Amino acid sequence: MTSEEPAGTVQENSEESGDEAVTGAQTATRVLSAPAIFAAPLVSAAATVRRRSQRVWWLPGWVFAAVTQFPALLAVAWLVPGIGTLLAGRLLPLPMLIIFVPLALALCYFAMRQAPVRWREPPVAQGAPGAADGAVRRRSDVPAVAVIATVAIATGFAVWQAVYHSGQVIVVSDPGVYLQYGYWIAVHGSARIPASAAAFGAVPGLNFGSTGFFTANGTITPAFMPGLPLVLAGGMWLAGLPGALLMAPVIGGCAVLSFAGLVGRLVGARWAPAGALVLAVLLPEQYVSRAPFAEPLVQVLLFGGLCLLADSFAGGPGFGGRGRGMAPAMLLAGLGGVALGLTVLVSIGSLSILLPAFPALALMFVLRRPQAGPFGIGLFAGVACSLYAGLVLARPYLSSISAELHLFGLSAGVFGLVTALVAPLAFPGVRRWVRRVFVARPWGRLPSLGSVVKWAAVVLPVLVVAGFAIRPYVQVTRGQTDPAVISYVADLQRLAHLPVDGRRQYYESSLDWVFWYLGIPAVLLAVAGAAALGWRWASAAAGERADREALTLARLWGLPILIIGWSVVTVLWDPAELPDQPWASHRLVPVVLPGLILLGLWGSSRLVAWAVAVGASRWTAVAVATCCVLAMAIPGAVTSLSPGLAARPSVGHSSSALAKFVSRVQFPGAGTSATYGGSLEAVSRLCSAIGQDASVVFVDAGTANSLSQVVRGVCGQPAASAAGASPLAISQVVGSIVRADRRPVLLGASRSQLAVFGASLGAMPRLVLSLHTAGDAAVLTGPPAGTWPVTYTVWMAAPAGLGSGGGL
Repeated sequence: MTSEEPAGTVQENSEESGDEAVTGAQTATRVLSAPAIFAAPLVSAAATVRRRSQRVWWLPGWVFAAVTQFPALLAVAWLVPGIGTLLAGRLLPLPMLIIFVPLALALCYFAMRQAPVRWREPPVAQGAPGAADGAVRRRSDVPAVAVIATVAIATGFAVWQAVYHSGQVIVVSDPGVYLQYGYWIAVHGSARIPASAAAFGAVPGLNFGSTGFFTANGTITPAFMPGLPLVLAGGMWLAGLPGALLMAPVIGGCAVLSFAGLVGRLVGARWAPAGALVLAVLLPEQYVSRAPFAEPLVQVLLFGGLCLLADSFAGGPGFGGRGRGMAPAMLLAGLGGVALGLTVLVSIGSLSILLPAFPALALMFVLRRPQAGPFGIGLFAGVACSLYAGLVLARPYLSSISAELHLFGLSAGVFGLVTALVAPLAFPGVRRWVRRVFVARPWGRLPSLGSVVKWAAVVLPVLVVAGFAIRPYVQVTRGQTDPAVISYVADLQRLAHLPVDGRRQYYESSLDWVFWYLGIPAVLLAVAGAAALGWRWASAAAGERADREALTLARLWGLPILIIGWSVVTVLWDPAELPDQPWASHRLVPVVLPGLILLGLWGSSRLVAWAVAVGASRWTAVAVATCCVLAMAIPGAVTSLSPGLAARPSVGHSSSALAKFVSRVQFPGAGTSATYGGSLEAVSRLCSAIGQDASVVFVDAGTANSLSQVVRGVCGQPAASAAGASPLAISQVVGSIVRADRRPVLLGASRSQLAVFGASLGAMPRLVLSLHTAGDAAVLTGPPAGTWPVTYTVWMAAPAGLGSGGGL
């Protein structure tokens, strides 16, 4: 009897041998078959599901590709008509909805319809035994559980940040400026903010600018690019200021999802949940996802654009398991270029991130990739549209950062030179000559140039990290020139009992910033991953490894690795930000931290592959992968949550020891701390106290910087600053406002400030805003462990008898 014979045959043969001889066996068979009878329907249903799932083997891969493309496609569909209508001064909800919905549907249909279901060919497609078996070709490398886990982590991250989202309505830093910018364009449809000088009469010396807002030619211009405010305006139309504040967590969740999509394409879909998890537990990612920062939206467009470009290079089947032609690949490449170009519309600093795209584009033309033309057109169109919008809507802001733009111009010139050096490779003769030079060994003894390049590719990442590691021991960066910044840094140094030197920038410790938030194991794995990639590429370029997998890696990793390497070096060398944490950490968010995570996961995947190659079991490989992911995730989670034990349990004495221990566990870190709570209600009370038909004059510079645009935008009243003016000058301003048929309102930070003016105007100050909340703790030499108290106090005075809102 063969082993393939069915079980029923064995039982029948046993029964034919006689009752006496097989009674015990029959009894055993009857006992064991009872559970099998009940389990038979479940087994049959599982087999049916398995057979039917084989018909849609492509579905998990297609869903993964589609869902990770979705945020970038939505962002493109919103920003393109949004910037057009904003430039025309006609940003209105109904026209935006009419344009956005069909455009988003069209982009999603044409892009997702042609999304690939895998990004690497299975082994049989690469010439392994069994290549004729078409069933193996119809195999997706994307498990359904990986798709579900990735979406769940991104969704959980968005919910987490929404629970602890910042309520920064008052202008404290960039998030407040972005929010007020978004509020203004949502209500008025234009980025031009009138100074309304006529509301104060013909009085010289008033200042209409404030933090994040410049004045020029009688108008006030926000100090940032309009990309993020356009998205915040959508939240405003949906649910007012609370809706705009909640857009930040939504964008943050989309950024995590887009990054996971890039991990799945470059490292493998099974690593996508790990990438989403490691990024989600990092404090800088949480910090920028709780308040309206530009970095998460840059991530959505950057990672989404790279995903679309990678999809254009994938040669596998698409929706329904059908083949994919060249036209869909060109469409995906064009959309990827547009998404990358629109990152400049969100942040002008994205110009530096995109510089490596130009030599990469030249190399694509040299290799005659059909994706080169559409990608280049989309990239240039997105950058050109963004720069034009910046010149029209934010020219004073661009003028204020002319030094940084000059440095960018020099860098662009260097990359232009590199691009020019790549161009001759378009000629076959030049390519053959370069290959001969690579493999030739001078004088027969010296190593070939290819060998030198291979070892240089391995050593270079190590040298870069080593150089940044020893930098604090050989350099102290100084260069602050702004008196306000110098005073601020000196105050933080005194608070931390550090040597007082307000000109210090602490840029020499930039690698320590990465260690604080990401951890040393992740950086070491990233170095190993970069070295492995460099070795693989150099071997393929030298002709030693011309296998299909090496070529696939070169297509998928080419542009991402150039962007990561360039951004890591430039940002760590000169972060160009205030050095206090967690504020400075937002410079690491767009590329540095995600790029190191991506390389670290690639290094982990190579380590797992090596373990399998040497004969490790499946469970051993799983254990290695788990250890690598935990080594990358735990340091970031500890920094974010700051776990600890309370002095006493919060449960009763009769509770178990385990319950007492669990009740003592606390997570007081910055990752579980909300900031600026109650700001929205406080601003609402301030607007009610100011009333209508008022012309608001601030007598304190700090209060004016924080609240001028709030009064102008949220309260809808003209505002100006007369900080430092004498009582006589303030009296003249008040008289001018009265002659303009407006109601003068004076605001200051304390009662004593307004008492002098109030006595001369016949009005006594009254408290109209008193907010005690929490803000992010500022630390110079380590990651923040939580928050510290923040207090806002505003007093108001107005001449008596000039309106219901004008004083007592």
